[in-house]
Amino acid sequence: MMGKKVYFMNNGDFDVRTMTTFGVSVKTKDEPIGFFGTGFKYAVAIILRMQGQISIKTKSGEFVFTVHREKIRDEEFDLVYINDKEAGFTTRLGINWLPWQAFRELYCNCIDENGEVGFEQKDFDTVIKVDCDLIHKAFCEKQLYFLEGSPKWSNDNVNVYEKPSSSFFYRGINVKQIGNVAQFTYNVLSNVDLTEDRTAKYDHHFLYPIQRFVQLHADENFCRKFLTADANSFEGKMPLEPTWGCSDAFYNTVQNLIHSDIGVRESARNVVKKRDQTAGVWPEFYLTDVQVQMLNKSKSFLRKIGINVSMFEIKCVQGLGDGVMGRAFEGSIYLSELPFNMGTKQLAGTLLEEWVHIKHSCEDFDRRMQNWLFDKVISLGEEINGEPI
Repeated sequence: MMGKKVYFMNNGDFDVRTMTTFGVSVKTKDEPIGFFGTGFKYAVAIILRMQGQISIKTKSGEFVFTVHREKIRDEEFDLVYINDKEAGFTTRLGINWLPWQAFRELYCNCIDENGEVGFEQKDFDTVIKVDCDLIHKAFCEKQLYFLEGSPKWSNDNVNVYEKPSSSFFYRGINVKQIGNVAQFTYNVLSNVDLTEDRTAKYDHHFLYPIQRFVQLHADENFCRKFLTADANSFEGKMPLEPTWGCSDAFYNTVQNLIHSDIGVRESARNVVKKRDQTAGVWPEFYLTDVQVQMLNKSKSFLRKIGINVSMFEIKCVQGLGDGVMGRAFEGSIYLSELPFNMGTKQLAGTLLEEWVHIKHSCEDFDRRMQNWLFDKVISLGEEINGEPI
């Protein structure tokens, strides 16, 4: 598997101890890509396992990695040697890693040291020479593993490139395969926990920033493309979160799609619905003659016990939520159809509760609400008895 060389070059010395000591990671960048202190060792083991060659020329000397087959407790291993001395690991290191992951380690180390990778050797303090067909192939295909070019859309946490991808990228590096091919390429800049083989540990470290970008930061052009993506794509299957709210761009896009022949997924409708609920935007419904009588009787009854609910605007609306009979919002009383369906007594009770919320600034299960209700009951008893207690 030899014959095509790739050179990983940077300035500064390559301390031999970092080549053989696990857990040592010394990088010059503020946010290095590699920090486990194992990547270089894994890359060496994988290259040698693929019958490749790797050597280093640096300020402190030249180092050549080779393999010696030896027995350890009656089992044969390919031990890695450096300049004919044991390096302390075998070629089984990174046994499940793919060739491109070995390339990624050397490439990332080089980038972290502000270096350069190429097919020709240049004048740098440290030059790692790799002679291996599969590493050469990975370098030729590095656009699959390292993002190039500028994103079409972005915020502080996510860059979005207008090209399909089967991978997620973290700070420009491929770290996660996507189950369903995405119609866009996503590069997450916020923190992502990685395993030792540089694979993303948790899916939500990608999903949450992308969800927030779509709902809160994207423009209408992107929102439309995202919301009309193929149902089997990553975008088509990605859920949206109503509790996070949405931008005007997202809201307007969903509303336009709802009123078009295209339509829009249910989770997007729920985001818009939740925003409307939070803002007090509920569609009103017209009362029947019977419902008008129920409302008037309820108001009249409450007025007789000293509660004038008509001092606040009363709106009869749809969409307050499952099981929600009423809501006090920005100085108005909102009634759903539910208390009308349950009778005049329930309707009067709902009006009373929402009136207390507004009049006395009480929340549900608030001690002030409890105290007011007890005081009202005692006062009504005094009225019935015709004298104070």
